Amino acid sequence: MASSLSFRIFVLGCALTSCSPPEPSVPFEPYLQTVANGEQEFAMVPIPAGEGVDSFWMAATETTWDLYQLYQLGGPALPDGTTGPTTPYVPMDFNMGVEGYPAISMTHYAARQYCRWLTEKTGVFHRLPTGAEWKHACAAGTTSRWSFGEDPAKLTDYAWYYDNANDQYQPVGQKLPNPWGLYDMHGNVGEWTEDPFGALPREWGHAVRGGSWDDDPSDTTTDSVRESVPAWKMQDPQIPTSIWYLTDAQFLGFRVIRPKIPPPNEKWARYWSAGIEDIEAIHDRQQNGGR
Repeated sequence: MASSLSFRIFVLGCALTSCSPPEPSVPFEPYLQTVANGEQEFAMVPIPAGEGVDSFWMAATETTWDLYQLYQLGGPALPDGTTGPTTPYVPMDFNMGVEGYPAISMTHYAARQYCRWLTEKTGVFHRLPTGAEWKHACAAGTTSRWSFGEDPAKLTDYAWYYDNANDQYQPVGQKLPNPWGLYDMHGNVGEWTEDPFGALPREWGHAVRGGSWDDDPSDTTTDSVRESVPAWKMQDPQIPTSIWYLTDAQFLGFRVIRPKIPPPNEKWARYWSAGIEDIEAIHDRQQNGGR
């Protein structure tokens, strides 16, 4: 049962009530965030605090190519000084679709850099969700395996997964949302979170939450999580391998959050840096025209 109409109604309702990005004194409500002088916009949904989780806004959908390409196509020398991805060797949508579809196959570092770019473009702090924040938002106050209950037969109404996705991702916002108005939390593409599996930051081992178009129902639950692995770059022809793209993770994307109470400005960079010397070294070379 598609719900693109309900998604359009949500966005239209937000627009009709002048849901501009709220200041601290503005009620904790849904709003539309515009990007690039209104060229693109996306809906942000308020997520109430929970056990060990403070309040935040989360994007109603996964980040789409429409938004990500504003950053990606800026190249290594974006006007605001943020480094963007190098040109990919192949179309990173792998011919599955661009307009309205979720962006895929970016590294954890690239997703973090997008959050930095988005913050600079909007003046509002954005980052990846932690695993606890993502799970809290996905569950939406429920305790069942999925936010809609325990019956896997209902999954097709809420998610794109292996049995109904026709072997590829699908446009965002086409299925029913969870109780808090978030779309595709149980499928379409898996989503990067801020959390590493291990104690130290590294290129691999970051946590990916939710299911994807390529997953069975058992891997689309609120608790579903996987660890990023080197095989996700197996076909990468670059030497060294790209710090921006994952050639073999066509099931992987992300969505952003905005904390209701953001950290002090001087701490923002910790949510965007690689924390890995070899990635930082490649990044620095690219800023000077290298690879």
